[in-house]
Amino acid sequence: MQKLWQTRRREILAGTVCIIALLAALFLRPAPEAPMPESEIGTMRIAEVLAAHPSYAHLRELRAEEQTLTLLLRNLPKLPEIEPPKTDDTPFADSVWQKNALTVVSARVELEREQKNLTEAIRKATEADYEAQRKAIDDDYLNAILNINLKIDNQRAMHGPNPSEEELARERARWEEEREFLKRERGARQMELYRRWQEEIRARVAAEIGPRQAAWMQQTQETVEAQKAATERLKQEVEERNKAQMKRAIDAREGQSVLTQRAARLAAVRAEADALEAEILRDVRSRAAKLALQYHFSLILASPEESGSPLLSERNPFDVRRYAPLISNTARDVTDEMVREMQSIVAAAQK
Repeated sequence: MQKLWQTRRREILAGTVCIIALLAALFLRPAPEAPMPESEIGTMRIAEVLAAHPSYAHLRELRAEEQTLTLLLRNLPKLPEIEPPKTDDTPFADSVWQKNALTVVSARVELEREQKNLTEAIRKATEADYEAQRKAIDDDYLNAILNINLKIDNQRAMHGPNPSEEELARERARWEEEREFLKRERGARQMELYRRWQEEIRARVAAEIGPRQAAWMQQTQETVEAQKAATERLKQEVEERNKAQMKRAIDAREGQSVLTQRAARLAAVRAEADALEAEILRDVRSRAAKLALQYHFSLILASPEESGSPLLSERNPFDVRRYAPLISNTARDVTDEMVREMQSIVAAAQK
């Protein structure tokens, strides 16, 4: 044995090392892992899947146009509806006349007051002479009328004791007629005297007031002409403003027409985008259902979208979306398969 050890020591050591190594490998080898069961959940990166759809680019264009139109129409003030005012000549004439009426009327009142005062002064200055002439006329007829009155009062004494009543009546009637004639003649001469006196007063007043009255008439005429010119000027100014308002009204209506066209276009674009989005999502759901049957999935989740669609919504386009990515060590990622399915729609459409 000792001899064998001495002659085969190297071989024995090498064999021992091999046995130890085999034992170590046997005991230290990890236990075989149990096979993982196939996952019943699939995941896909929805942004990549949607981007692969043939209609997705057109949908993005529609949503971009929708967003632009929405921003153009948002918070715009309502355009005013301006009706052109009607021009009435009366206010302009009244306005200009009120500015000049005080001067004209005041001058007329002052002129009439002076005329009245002058008339009264001339009347007083000539009244004594008028009264003297009137008294002279009375004196011319006073004696004749007085004599007739005396005859009538003393008629019976002037005749015999037995005058005829008929004769007395005829005589009295003749005297009374003569007396009335004298009174009428006297009254006519007095009326003529009074008329000449009044005409003399008016003539003297007219001689002094006439030039001033003519000046007032000239001033009145000039005021009327100035009033007409000012009225026409004001009317033209208002008509110019009316024309400007009409132009603004037309521009406003044209602007309203543009807004109406934009609103109609927005409605059409939104409806088309909504229909196209629904079609894309139907394709995604149908292709996902196909893969679910193929891989025996009970559920396919979209990652990392908030609502399953990265499309532009009707919300504020400047809102920041919050996403929660899916984390799983068992779910199977079928994004590549879904992308190929979307691309197959392109191939089918080209065929």
